[in-house]
Amino acid sequence: MGPIGIFDSGIGGLTVARAIHDLLPDESILYFGDTAHLPYGEKSPELIRRYSTRIALHLVESGCKAIVIACNSASSNALEAIKNAVGSSIPVIDMVSPMVTYISSKNPNARVGLIGTRATISSRVYEKGFADISDSISLLSRATPLLASAIEEGFYNDSIPQAVLEAYLSDDFFKEIDSIILGCTHYPLVSNEVNVLLSPNVEVIDSPSVIALELKSQLENQELLSKKSQSTEHHFQVSDLTENFRKSAQYFFGEDLKLEEVKL
Repeated sequence: MGPIGIFDSGIGGLTVARAIHDLLPDESILYFGDTAHLPYGEKSPELIRRYSTRIALHLVESGCKAIVIACNSASSNALEAIKNAVGSSIPVIDMVSPMVTYISSKNPNARVGLIGTRATISSRVYEKGFADISDSISLLSRATPLLASAIEEGFYNDSIPQAVLEAYLSDDFFKEIDSIILGCTHYPLVSNEVNVLLSPNVEVIDSPSVIALELKSQLENQELLSKKSQSTEHHFQVSDLTENFRKSAQYFFGEDLKLEEVKL
């Protein structure tokens, strides 16, 4: 069987790819980072759809048996376009609907916080998702546009993301929430810092793990899981090969990487 296709605008989706690898070690991965066009969070919905569908078709043409949109901005603005482009035979897993289902099933009266890019927040896709399931879930959303770029530049072990996080989270805006969605795949890289800035009672939800579980469920349902006897290979492609991406990929997957630049 073919690999799992995963894409993001940059390094953030590697958090999802790693969670998938940990849960499904017998699956091969083809990851595409659209580093030439990052960040998606500051792009128009039309441009996000154009970039995303082009990448999704590339992954399908490369033999991928499933597509994971490891980007909240693309999930919020391009999901239907991607599904229409790749066809109904290819499972497409987004970042939003599995999170909405997970939170709703865990706590039907949840008071949820959400931070994400402007593209994700302005789409109101999380609000729509919760509203379709329950009238009892409240959602507080805040755009945090500087954070993904700071993390993408490799500063997630330094003071710059901390200063940005404090600017977004140190007031009382999220005072009444009981859980928070890190609505950008870059953000799990600073989940510990987020946790420190919020009340100890607030659950910082591990979204990559939720997405990995959803992928496993869909692969099982369609009998697409790889057998243990099959060999695995992980390939990483980027539209613009940067040192930041190389270092981040090595951080998540080790030194022995198959990394190449692919222009779409």
